[in-house]
Amino acid sequence: MTHIHTLLFAPALLLSIASTAQGTWAPVADHPGQWYAQAAFSVGGKGYVCTGYNASQNTAKLWEYDPALDTWTEKASLPGGARQYASAFAIGDTGYVMGGWNNSTSTFFNDLWAYHPTTDTWEQKASLPAPPRFAGVAFSMDGIGYYGTGAGNAIYYNDFHAYDPVTDTWMQKTHFPGNARRWAIGFAVDGKGYIGTGESSGVRYRDFHAFDPLTDTWQPRADLGSTNRRNGYAFVVDGHAYVGGGQDFTQNWNDFHRYDVGADSWLPVSAFPLNACKNGASFSTGNAAFIVGGNGQWPVLDETWRFLPDITTGSIEHHFNTHLLFPNPAQDQLHLDVQGSGSYTIVNELGAVLTTGPLLRTVDVSMLPKGLYVLLVEQLEVRTMLRFMVQR
Repeated sequence: MTHIHTLLFAPALLLSIASTAQGTWAPVADHPGQWYAQAAFSVGGKGYVCTGYNASQNTAKLWEYDPALDTWTEKASLPGGARQYASAFAIGDTGYVMGGWNNSTSTFFNDLWAYHPTTDTWEQKASLPAPPRFAGVAFSMDGIGYYGTGAGNAIYYNDFHAYDPVTDTWMQKTHFPGNARRWAIGFAVDGKGYIGTGESSGVRYRDFHAFDPLTDTWQPRADLGSTNRRNGYAFVVDGHAYVGGGQDFTQNWNDFHRYDVGADSWLPVSAFPLNACKNGASFSTGNAAFIVGGNGQWPVLDETWRFLPDITTGSIEHHFNTHLLFPNPAQDQLHLDVQGSGSYTIVNELGAVLTTGPLLRTVDVSMLPKGLYVLLVEQLEVRTMLRFMVQR
């Protein structure tokens, strides 16, 4: 067995894994300003980033990103005023921005604004029938917008609401069952909405819960990895949800994970290329996702990165199996139920390669700390990805 003590010398290996099974990150045109705490949505194959903070002032500006041209264009500013940590969702050909906080005036918002890209105009809609707040979670499903959690005036919330754009009305839904919080993230996939991570009163979380709009009920789902976090990112590409980044008290994360709805599990994918990935905006155009700005402290970033998932450049066939190894969780050794020769690689939840070597029936994991890992087994033109946990 060969132990890799540092990854600084192995970028080619990481790039190879990222370009075949884990997706690829690539820089695109920088955002025109340096902002974090923005809201973002996507309409008509274009991304829109609105509001934010640059460490000295809030903004109400709106920018449009065209992936086909790789260009940014400033559009009509949000009429409701400058703010940070607003939330956004899109329904059909309309984007919606709501809530937020202006720290300069100590103002919290519960207003809702609809943006029409075809006319570059804004229209005020019914305000959230609940206390004003910032850092809530918003997403849409089947023509309905959803919003919940957040904080305002030192109060944390776990209420949850649905917005109908046809009637311009809100309806309160069953409260989010986790602790009240701010800076959580959310997404909608396969007819259900998901909310997880976040913070309240200095406590960070990694739990996730799924909301079923047909029954107005929540169900606990698998925790995200082994690290609590806030200010992360979530987006959906090609029908799959991806979550990552964020920060815990002194740690900044750049790991990303794909959620497997059927297995209720998280699969590590390519880590964000920078050491820290937090506090910016993200949107998806359907077949690609983008992360804009962020960092939340000096230096504030203006970079934009594109994520393309699971692009296979060769003829390698990928399988995702969990029944070929035992025990799971493991302590010191993994036993593999595989035949034939090949090689293996162990990747941690940040996407970093830890160990590689020739394929054996038993793999020593005694040197690995507690946590979640993926064992990549390569045999001829087949790569099998085996998720396992080390627990002692």
